[in-house]
Amino acid sequence: MIYKAFKIRIYPNKEQETQINKTLGCCRAVYNMMLYERKVVYEKLRENKRELYEYKYKTEKEYKEEFEWMKEADSVALQQTRLNLSSAYSNFFRSIKGKDRKYNFPRFKRKKNGSSYRTVLNGNNIEIDWDASKIKLPKLGWITYRDRRSNIPGIVKSATVRRTPSGKYFVSVLFEQELDLKPIEITDELKTKTIGLDMSLEKFFVDNNGNSPVYERLYRKYEPKLKKVQRRTRNKKQGSKNWYKVIRKAAIIYEKIRNKRTDFTQKLSHRIVRDYDVIVVEQLSLRGMSQALRLGKSVMDLGYSDFIRQLQYKSLWNNKILIQADRWFASSKTCSVCGFVNKKLQLSDRIWDCPNCGEILDRDRNAGVNLRNFGLEKIGLGESEFKSVEFKTYGGGNNFPSLSLNCETEKSVCENRNSLLMNSP
Repeated sequence: MIYKAFKIRIYPNKEQETQINKTLGCCRAVYNMMLYERKVVYEKLRENKRELYEYKYKTEKEYKEEFEWMKEADSVALQQTRLNLSSAYSNFFRSIKGKDRKYNFPRFKRKKNGSSYRTVLNGNNIEIDWDASKIKLPKLGWITYRDRRSNIPGIVKSATVRRTPSGKYFVSVLFEQELDLKPIEITDELKTKTIGLDMSLEKFFVDNNGNSPVYERLYRKYEPKLKKVQRRTRNKKQGSKNWYKVIRKAAIIYEKIRNKRTDFTQKLSHRIVRDYDVIVVEQLSLRGMSQALRLGKSVMDLGYSDFIRQLQYKSLWNNKILIQADRWFASSKTCSVCGFVNKKLQLSDRIWDCPNCGEILDRDRNAGVNLRNFGLEKIGLGESEFKSVEFKTYGGGNNFPSLSLNCETEKSVCENRNSLLMNSP
């Protein structure tokens, strides 16, 4: 069982736009009121732990009785807002205990930022007319959307309506689908369908054949225009209408950068998953890399982590194998010909001579070859000089099931297969 989101841009009329903004405002108000109440109660009862834990907070129903204007919003959206705040607290406490990635303490929502609300399926309150390109949502009725996709199989579970900082409206419909994974026979034919990808700040990535996509540094390209727009805020009073006009222009530029980057990574990941059956990449700490090497702007402009995330779920959906080598795997420092590890190799050394065999190696292409050999060894088709490592499953996200890979011989059949995370000992 997997979940897929169908994201589309909607074009509401004036009445529907007003209703969306009312629901967004009510959800934001409920969220901020509940968060404020929790902070006040904590400061008041922090010394009495038992009374603090037994305290009953107000629900969205009580807020609706207190504020009549909240009844105009979708009641399910208000319930989901309370659940969102509860999840934010749970994530924060799990984070400080070291059980999850870092989450900040919940913050108050602002009106001018992009906001969203979620509603769940109840009867037939969420429907899609594929022929007429219209979607039905609670309290809104039928809304026109624009998209080329004709039909998506599955069961509708929920819909999330979002307003971007630039003033556009989108809806993401969540579908529940059955996942049918077929066995993959490990044969020598997979060698021609295996690719190793090494990240490159200049070329996005370099594969084992030395090929790279046509990559454009989008933030660097639009940075002069963005600076010019942001400088106008100096002459505007913060919070005024003219100030928000300038902020919206900057938001449009940011949105354009994000959309072009997403379009690039989506098309590139689709092509790789379509053309190859085994994809081998590295597990990288991009945040640590940006901080340690002072390359934050270049690393974040790359969007490589989102590209890896897309490879993870697309390889799962298309019955392909994704292998991630450990971040300490010496793909660049290891000679792909003889296996010698050059520990003196510096980041500035783009081409180097192997002291052991004398081979002249391109740093990025050599890393791609090593990653490809690493992947072939893991599925039982390669004879690598490297020490064998242990298999560990990688689920590729909370919405995807974790499956295991079991390859006993070179001609073995992988019954259950998923994206894999390989950790060196």
